[in-house]
Amino acid sequence: MTNYIGIDIGGTAVKYALLDEKGTITQAGKKQSPKTLETLITCLKNIQNEFSSLPIVGIALSMPGLIDSSTGHAVHGGALTFIRDCNIRDVLTEACQTTIHIENDGKCAALGEYWQGRLAGHSNGVALVLGTGIGGGIIVNDQLLKGAHLSAGEFSFIQTSQDFGELKDLFAYRNSVPLLVKNYAEEKDIPLKDMDGKIFFKAVDDEEPLAVKLLEDYCQSLTQQIMNLQTILDPEVITIGGGISKQGRLFELIDYYLDSYLKKVPYPIVRPTVCQSTLGNHANLLGALKNYFIQTELNS
Repeated sequence: MTNYIGIDIGGTAVKYALLDEKGTITQAGKKQSPKTLETLITCLKNIQNEFSSLPIVGIALSMPGLIDSSTGHAVHGGALTFIRDCNIRDVLTEACQTTIHIENDGKCAALGEYWQGRLAGHSNGVALVLGTGIGGGIIVNDQLLKGAHLSAGEFSFIQTSQDFGELKDLFAYRNSVPLLVKNYAEEKDIPLKDMDGKIFFKAVDDEEPLAVKLLEDYCQSLTQQIMNLQTILDPEVITIGGGISKQGRLFELIDYYLDSYLKKVPYPIVRPTVCQSTLGNHANLLGALKNYFIQTELNS
């Protein structure tokens, strides 16, 4: 069996796993997200040491930011603000003394879904990841779409209002999950330290009017952008990932708003096929490994 280390670096946590060439995960763990380049290197080395008794081919890395996976250059590291305008692959390869390939986390989510998730068997699809911002990736004709400036799939920056230039109207703000929870807490005078997503969705399940209204507004805005993506890209499937995707009410409301909109259109248009990501937290790890294979083949 051939062993690889998959690492998904997020703004709050680092998820990692030992994978074989088929993407089977045999061991997994989690660490605190690094705040400096030095702690990032230390984190990667510590993960390497956990598997030091095994022959490891290389490290498949998923991380936020604008990344050129073919060269390893990072224009920026997104939530990893200490990464900017550097060849992060070269830096980490030298530090870890092993082969490393890196791709943006949203694009890894799409690659993972395309390889072994809900996008498998489809030539055209979109993966949306709902969290603090809106991540994701696009598959077109069986290829990951990167765009002329590597920005394809940076859904956070889609404008949602005619008030162009207002950050509050970015897709990332309008459909930020933490902001959804924060708005509920503020309206109910609940201290933020005592509030989380579980409490919010418990209120939704209990049909608490404010919670239901906030979720309805959230889903109406989300459905608008789903319809826009369908119109622009014409994918076969749009998957939704992130913790909120586990909430069945989310998809019920998306269906409701799609039905409401499509009834008003005077001629037939394609109804988006929207479904939950099947890979969960493993999507980025599997996508990172798929990218590793793609880059290895390109460089051979």
